[in-house]
Amino acid sequence: MSKKNYDDDDGRTIADMSGIDRPPMLLPRIGKTKKQRQEPEEDGEASQPRPEEQLTGDERRGFIFGALGATLLIAAIFVAAAAIAILLMTVIWR
Repeated sequence: MSKKNYDDDDGRTIADMSGIDRPPMLLPRIGKTKKQRQEPEEDGEASQPRPEEQLTGDERRGFIFGALGATLLIAAIFVAAAAIAILLMTVIWR
């Protein structure tokens, strides 16, 4: 495959993609295991969360219920919009 030359190319590399392999097309989940796909970490402590990053039970519940509340709010908006659309269609088509 020949490399294209562009007039405005100054030779800089924005994102080096040389280390990325193509995923298999026929059986995408078969092949390398998850540990082989991930790059090895420099130190063993990086895999464990640091103590200042660990959440207490109240904080974890707060995050869970906050996400659940946001999800339910969006779902309620969609249900209300669908109900209004159905109401308008029944009024118009009478």
